[in-house]
Amino acid sequence: MTPRFFRHPLVAAVAFAATIASAAASAASASTARDEIDHLLDYVASSSCTFVRNGSEYPAEKARDHLAIKYRFVGDRIATAEDFIKYLASGSSVSGEPYHVKCGKTDALAGAWLNAELNRYRNSPHVQRVAQ
Repeated sequence: MTPRFFRHPLVAAVAFAATIASAAASAASASTARDEIDHLLDYVASSSCTFVRNGSEYPAEKARDHLAIKYRFVGDRIATAEDFIKYLASGSSVSGEPYHVKCGKTDALAGAWLNAELNRYRNSPHVQRVAQ
């Protein structure tokens, strides 16, 4: 027996289009999140700052590698760049201690530092907005 839904071609076509549009939007947002997270990892690596994790100081490249390993470990459970910052890049999952970033004489919490860069990145001209 054919479901009523499929007996009406227009209803079926609209439902199919909505499903495709939803999948495309989801793929686009996942792609955007990956692009933003990749940018944040590159930003960390290219900075001249020192990163403090559990009381020890690390150069930028080591900090980037550490965050990338954490990101690979959790995989698809991180849906946005904000999630990446909040759950992976702001503090130690072992000790609970916040990560710090030392840039010259300035010491900042890593989460705030990365959120500021994410906002700058999103507002920069390179980001192409898709009409919604």
